[in-house]
Amino acid sequence: MGTLIALTGCNPFAADPPPCPTVSILKQARLLTLYGEGPEREASNVAFALALRNVATDCDYDIGDEGGGVEVTFALPIRATRGPAAGSDRLSVPFFVAITDPSRQIVAKEVFTAEIAFEGDSASAQTVEEIEQWIPLGPGEFGVGYETLVGFQLTPAQLEEFLRPTDE
Repeated sequence: MGTLIALTGCNPFAADPPPCPTVSILKQARLLTLYGEGPEREASNVAFALALRNVATDCDYDIGDEGGGVEVTFALPIRATRGPAAGSDRLSVPFFVAITDPSRQIVAKEVFTAEIAFEGDSASAQTVEEIEQWIPLGPGEFGVGYETLVGFQLTPAQLEEFLRPTDE
């Protein structure tokens, strides 16, 4: 994990540093069910059920007279449960990290891959992804208006299934 160099001179946060930017799990991308081969979308064909858990965050500001930024670090737990159609004890699952500015526009997005391994015949496993991000800030600007959104990165087929009406 990187270390920020302390600024010399006047400390702009002599009292308290400003609040950290928010890190949130996108509600619609918090859960993901992966199915085995075939079109059946029923319990007997579930390979893995995945869930993003509560995020633990921290931040460090590095601000000078001409701007600077805030380093946001967070730990993202990903829990997986093996279903009856699981054909492996290892799983690679993509997830995204996107930063929105104060006007709620996405200014950066990156897709990562979490590797999850099940021990023996265990039905569940968890990994914790450690993420660091740097948000540049202009003079007098603070990170409180920025937000980081995380979620599972869906394939086009998964997205189509997610958007399909449930009354079919």
